[in-house]
Amino acid sequence: MRGPFPLRMNPTKLATPCRTPRCPAIAGPRGRCRACERDYERRRGTSTERGYGAMHRRWRSAILHRDPICTDCHQAPSTEADHIIPLSRGGGWTLSNGQGLCKPCHSRKTLQARYA
Repeated sequence: MRGPFPLRMNPTKLATPCRTPRCPAIAGPRGRCRACERDYERRRGTSTERGYGAMHRRWRSAILHRDPICTDCHQAPSTEADHIIPLSRGGGWTLSNGQGLCKPCHSRKTLQARYA
């Protein structure tokens, strides 16, 4: 059918409240209303301010170049450069402390580390 509606329609998602405390607005796709999302992004800072500057970009590029396939599942392409020993636990920016992981494997490792 042609007209104002796309040919393929996805099921509608129920409206959810903004996850910012005390905000009564309806959330967008990222969980916050537009105003709270703008405020969050302003307070969050740039990637460089959060520690992902030029050194991180070079390290990530080198890891993903060295490990094009996920070192955990050995099937999917690597999309995440992971610190084997996290920086917060004394790991460094050396290539020997890095591994390329796919998104699902990296998410699993992150959750396991968080709840270990």
